[in-house]
Amino acid sequence: MFRELDVGQSALLADIAMCINHYRLFSPGLYCCIHATVELNDGTRFCPGIVVQVNHGPLKQCEPNDCFKGPPNFVLDVFPEGDMLDYARSHDCFERHGVVEYVALRLTEPVEWIWNRLVDGKFSVIETADDELIMSAALPGLWIPSHALKHRNWWAVMAAIERGVSRVGHHDFMNTIWKAGKNRTQEEIRQAIDDYRTGRMGRVA
Repeated sequence: MFRELDVGQSALLADIAMCINHYRLFSPGLYCCIHATVELNDGTRFCPGIVVQVNHGPLKQCEPNDCFKGPPNFVLDVFPEGDMLDYARSHDCFERHGVVEYVALRLTEPVEWIWNRLVDGKFSVIETADDELIMSAALPGLWIPSHALKHRNWWAVMAAIERGVSRVGHHDFMNTIWKAGKNRTQEEIRQAIDDYRTGRMGRVA
């Protein structure tokens, strides 16, 4: 399923993709793609705005072949103001198949969003105040100030990301990718997976 975007939606997608790819540059071992096809385990196909997946280690959830086969770790879509008709189907499919976070940005003034996080197999909407950081669970160290996202202050978003990737949570995340099985016990690996799944890793500052 591919939704055509108007100029405004495409510009918003390009801006937020720039920020997420800024995070990826500090995070080797991730794929970050725009409008890449995702085929879920039941054969359902989507073409989301942004897909980020872990490509190595125990947190890897899908295979990048001709398309992403399986649930990515992180998905983001941009929607026009007042039109969320495709959102419910995407939400339900991504929840059912285990996407860790699914974000829907709405092209409004200021920008609005729904930040879904998988908690015990169900999406929970993450609410943040204007003076708070959105701290991603799917991508630990991806820190986005709510006020900056709302007002499209991309420099402030990228500055927060640079802080986030310097913290322990991001370091632990990278260890699951590059040190999985290397001088780590099975219990340590299980603990790291649990910290990721419960969002604790993303909250570690």
